[in-house]
Amino acid sequence: MNRILLLIGVVLVVGCGPEPRDMDTLQEFDGVFKNVVDGHLQPYSGPVFRMTGDVRTLTGSLKDGEFDGPYEYYHDNGQLSRKGTSKDGVPDGLFEEYHENGQLSQKGTFKDGKLDGPAEGYHENGQLISKGTIKDNEKCGEWLEDGETVTYRPC
Repeated sequence: MNRILLLIGVVLVVGCGPEPRDMDTLQEFDGVFKNVVDGHLQPYSGPVFRMTGDVRTLTGSLKDGEFDGPYEYYHDNGQLSRKGTSKDGVPDGLFEEYHENGQLSQKGTFKDGKLDGPAEGYHENGQLISKGTIKDNEKCGEWLEDGETVTYRPC
């Protein structure tokens, strides 16, 4: 019996993370979101969200007041707008953006806040518009753009 109670207690403690915090309750200073703790402003860490009317327009996590980890933005109609990851306040890793109708708009990769790697763009009907490689925020190598091959600087 004691083992069962101990197991239930562990599950309750581990499963109960901090409640997501409304970003509008935090104060932003130079891109760092802070919370009042014991009368002092301190960088906030934990899950966050933002609402626009009745629609959730952002979910993510802050670490020491900066975005860190997965995030999602939403259009005003509730459809997913963008998802990706951040590290130390800058985009880092795969991202996808979506048209308001839910179709994929573009996808690519950030490295230390700069576009870097394979990238693709799509029309609202889902048709591929462009495909190629980006290095340090600039197109490079051969790209397929509206059915044509275009060559940019070497990668």
